[in-house]
Amino acid sequence: MKKVISIVSVLALSSFTHQAVASSELCLVSNNDCTFVLLSEKKSEVMTQVVSETTSEDVNTHHSAKVTQGSSYTEENEMLSVVNEERAKQRLSPFSTFKITNSLIALDSKKIASAQQVLTFDKEKYPVKAWWPSVWKLPEYDLTTAFKFSMVPIFRQLATDIGQDKMQSYVTKFNYGNHDISSGLDDFWLNGSMKISALEQVRFLQKMHRGQLGVSQHSIDTLKEVMLVEKNANYLLYAKTGAGKANSNDKSSKAMLGWYVGFVENDKGVHYFAFNFTRGSYAEMKAVRVEIARNHLKKAGVI
Repeated sequence: MKKVISIVSVLALSSFTHQAVASSELCLVSNNDCTFVLLSEKKSEVMTQVVSETTSEDVNTHHSAKVTQGSSYTEENEMLSVVNEERAKQRLSPFSTFKITNSLIALDSKKIASAQQVLTFDKEKYPVKAWWPSVWKLPEYDLTTAFKFSMVPIFRQLATDIGQDKMQSYVTKFNYGNHDISSGLDDFWLNGSMKISALEQVRFLQKMHRGQLGVSQHSIDTLKEVMLVEKNANYLLYAKTGAGKANSNDKSSKAMLGWYVGFVENDKGVHYFAFNFTRGSYAEMKAVRVEIARNHLKKAGVI
């Protein structure tokens, strides 16, 4: 396999003006409160031909002939596009995007056997709160529904079941963010000690997809099953949202950090992405989080 790597350090979007309409909004170079990272792996078959000439040694039938031999190899092109490089390198709390990692660890350590296994949590330790959304009050969950509805108590319970030593071992082996789970086993990813950048998010997803994290293929396949959010004739989109307070030390601030990370499989290859941005409130952030990321994927021709 021949590998060709090209890097675009900053995607030139400065010519765009900020759009108030969510359907066309993008993260811009001029806005330091957002970043979008896209790592595309594109594979293509390259054909080569070798032409040789042979001559008969029989003097009565002296003739020459040309013989064409063909061969092929796979050329892999990797392109990294980054909007706002400084922000892309900034480590932030992963919030619920860590559910990707938490799920993978739970599967590989056999705390979860399948996407359909019923999952529970300690209701005394994590009692139902009045502010919980209705999707956090369902009578039963499995990994698919817990992941889809970002059911925090389920994943806090999973982290507890995995245990401190095993969790630390996995995040270190995965080289996930700053590896720091010291602020609390069941909430280090929720504005705690764990921090990760958008660039680190896409590299982690790439390693996972390539099977380079040292986990079972069953774990990867099951994770992909629960991450799948859209499937059509042109592409498969796998993703996870994340959100939390952008200024955890300022209790009066309502500013929210939003994440949308994942990857797309299409006929051109695999495309890993990470988007994060800050908005003045949860409602403002949630209203456009997924759509802005999708706008970038559309602009890049990925979806």
